Amino acid sequence: MAQPQGMLIYTRDGHMSVQLMYPKPADVPSNEYVQDGYEASFGSYAVKEATHTVTHHVQGAITRGALVGKDLPRIYQFTGDGRLILRSARPEEHWSVTWEHY
Repeated sequence: MAQPQGMLIYTRDGHMSVQLMYPKPADVPSNEYVQDGYEASFGSYAVKEATHTVTHHVQGAITRGALVGKDLPRIYQFTGDGRLILRSARPEEHWSVTWEHY
């Protein structure tokens, strides 16, 4: 599957927003995060540097009830070239995403 395009924003005052758009092949995903190939959520976040985790506290999402009110823990890692790698800290999920700063 082709890579999605998107943006991730963390503000200094503790808010986050994420948007991803997947390419339009016939197998475009739909799940608790994605609806018709588009993913969007926003809310607040909390960082625990000791465990390298950031938790997204979802206040709004395109999938509405599936994510709103949930806490989504993510394990984070910064690469030497300034990229941010996030992967789910939920044991039932097996994914990671690499973000580049522009």
